[in-house]
Amino acid sequence: ETSYEYRLCYFNGADSIYGDLGSFTTEQQISLYNGGFEYWWQNGKIAYPNESGTSYWDTSNQGAASFGGSNTTETTSPVHGGSKAAKLESKYIVIKFAAASLYTGSFGQLIGTSRPKLNWGVPFTARPTALKGWMQYAPKAINRVGSGLPAGAPGKNEMDQCGMFCALLTESMVIDNTKMDEFPDLETDSRVIAYGALPAEQNVDSKGEWKEVNIPLVYRTLTRKPTHLLIVFSSSKYGDYFHGGEGSTLYLDDFSFEYGDSPAVQ
Repeated sequence: ETSYEYRLCYFNGADSIYGDLGSFTTEQQISLYNGGFEYWWQNGKIAYPNESGTSYWDTSNQGAASFGGSNTTETTSPVHGGSKAAKLESKYIVIKFAAASLYTGSFGQLIGTSRPKLNWGVPFTARPTALKGWMQYAPKAINRVGSGLPAGAPGKNEMDQCGMFCALLTESMVIDNTKMDEFPDLETDSRVIAYGALPAEQNVDSKGEWKEVNIPLVYRTLTRKPTHLLIVFSSSKYGDYFHGGEGSTLYLDDFSFEYGDSPAVQ
């Protein structure tokens, strides 16, 4: 949001030619709302990581609450900054393994007794170069094994992994978890302007210490602008397949955007 004036000039010996005066204004740097997870409000059994009346972040709690539990909650210990942080814990709730999730968007509906339909993305038009923040992760060995897993997913008794990614989109996405074969591939989807995920070397047990997260956003184009922002955190990366370790816990705090001068381009 800085305005500049410019003029093109040509010099050749004694000759000088000056163009007309022009101007431009650089884009707005939009902050991440409630990236420190200080704001929470309660609606019955369901906790929302927003101020009351604000729709920005949502969680897996609406699905979990139908079985009497919530697995994404606020916590006052541990925290990295301020007085609160987000706590995501994978649990086995009555009949199903439920990974805790926290994402920008809204919960659509629960289909049947287990699989949700989600609305991914909130309006957003800025172009940051990285998502940064702090995390603690305490994974457990995988004891709940799902089916139809993608290649590379850890198997039973291997350590669980958390999920963390950010994407700038040209529209919001409706995710129907009853149709996993239609799940979008964010690394190739044409609706994705930029994408970044937690590096593998950071997806490990933090041993009870806060670790800094740095997720660079890689742009597919610098001429198209996004309309929506998607951020997804999960205590078990393959929780959509009911796959993970009971008790895997992810703490999140102090997330924000970085706006650099040189974006990474695919």
